[in-house]
Formats: sequence, structure tokens, C-alpha cells
Amino acid sequence: MRDRYHLGAMFGGNSGARLGVALLAAGLMVACGETPKLPEAPGTTPLKTDNVTVSQAGPAAVTIDQSSVTYKLDSSGTLAIGLTLISSAPTTQTIAVRASLYDPQGNLIGDATGGQVNVAAGATTTIQLNGQEPHGEIASALFETTVFPIPTTPPSESPSPSASASTSTT
Repeated sequence: MRDRYHLGAMFGGNSGARLGVALLAAGLMVACGETPKLPEAPGTTPLKTDNVTVSQAGPAAVTIDQSSVTYKLDSSGTLAIGLTLISSAPTTQTIAVRASLYDPQGNLIGDATGGQVNVAAGATTTIQLNGQEPHGEIASALFETTVFPIPTTPPSESPSPSASASTSTT
């Protein structure tokens, strides 16, 4: 009965005992923090190339700081493009920006839009553009800027005292 609990008896002699000890040690290694290796999920296409070419078009009196442009996908999968604009307009304006995104072969793969209201003359402002996840890797981006002047309120007309009705007595 005593041999039943002896490793040699359980695994058939001295070589069986060694096998049992080896299996026990392997089990302890896994239980003590060794992580089993699992196959990795297939890779996804990168969002952008290492050097995205940035160009600007449009009539707005602004300059995009090319070093400020960032591209990322938010937690919902929406593309978020951040950038800094420097206004060179003489007055306050509203700026709209549209980014057209191209892959390394020059194919249009997505777009994003955004803007900023009440950008003061000479001001620097940060804008975020949003759009669908692009259908490929971003290699170049064309930013089209449009400006909308801030409307001015015309002076209100008030009745003049001379226009008011007067009564005369004769």
C-alpha cells in the first residue's frame, strides 16, 4: 500500500520517478507565472505612413502648422485629425477645413471635416477634424481651408424726433 504513493511505483520504477518529477516541475513552472504562448491576431494596416505629405489649398487667410498635424482613431473608430492654424486675416473670421486623404498610390481613401468659429485676427488656434476611418494607409493629406466673415450687425434704426407726428394749432 505504501508503494502506491511512491513516485517510482506510480510511474514504473526509477525512470518513471524521474518522469514524474519532470512533469511535476513543468506543472509548477506554468503555475508560477510562466505564460503560455498564444498565436497573435493578424496585423492591421497602419493608419499612416512614416512621413505624411501635407499640403494646403483654399482662400482662407490661414497657415497650417504642418508639424502640428496628428492622425488617430478614437475609441469608436472615428478618425480624428488635430492641427494648428495661424490666422493672417485682418478681421475675426470663421474657418472651415476639409482634409482629403490619399494612399501611397494617390487614391482617395477618406476625408475629414471641422472648423473654428470666431478666430481673431492674427490668432493661433487648434482644430480637430473628424471623419470615417480611412480605407487604406494615409500617405498624403490636402487641407482645403475656407473662410466665412463674421457678420456685423447693422445699426438699428430708431425713429427720429423730426419724423414724429406733430400737431399744430392755428
